[in-house]
Amino acid sequence: MTSLAVILYEDQRGPEKEFGLHNLVVACVADDTGKDRFALRRELDGRPMKGVQNLLRSCRRDICRLSSRGQQVFALIDDDAIRHQLKHEGVSESAEDAAVVRAIKEKCGAPERLHVVLLKENTETVIQAAEHCDKGLTRSLVAQALQKDVNARDAIFNRISWQSDRAVRDCIRQRVEAIQEIVKALITLVRGGDGSI
Repeated sequence: MTSLAVILYEDQRGPEKEFGLHNLVVACVADDTGKDRFALRRELDGRPMKGVQNLLRSCRRDICRLSSRGQQVFALIDDDAIRHQLKHEGVSESAEDAAVVRAIKEKCGAPERLHVVLLKENTETVIQAAEHCDKGLTRSLVAQALQKDVNARDAIFNRISWQSDRAVRDCIRQRVEAIQEIVKALITLVRGGDGSI
């Protein structure tokens, strides 16, 4: 089965497809569409790119390969990291979001298929939202996650992804604009729209 979308994450995990932030995004899409999460994971192909440089390179060089059957490609990028990276190309770190997105897409082979979502400030923002929204998380686990421990991050995101009650996920969506933005675009795509954001 061909996926509907490929989602690129800056996540430091290697080429693994099973990782927490993607599971959280899929769970949020499932909440609103009522679709089975396992079916959605086949439709929404999540790929951790192991760093902002690799993610940016894929956005610019690999879109035609990643979307060889016309799939949309979404890139969830830490805002602080991509601004630091683009500084070397003459993009000011204080540039407007639209200028940052343009700088990413201007060297892309198929910019119409690429949808860039800037995560303000970074993945730690989602972890902090998770701590606020899920009172059952231990402070030590959150502290590990904030220190970029990928296993702790997965533990937090997977815990929230698999909770039967969607309240914590909804709370995170309300607190983290980028999660809400990408989830809404993916919901539109899953329901038969084009996923434009």
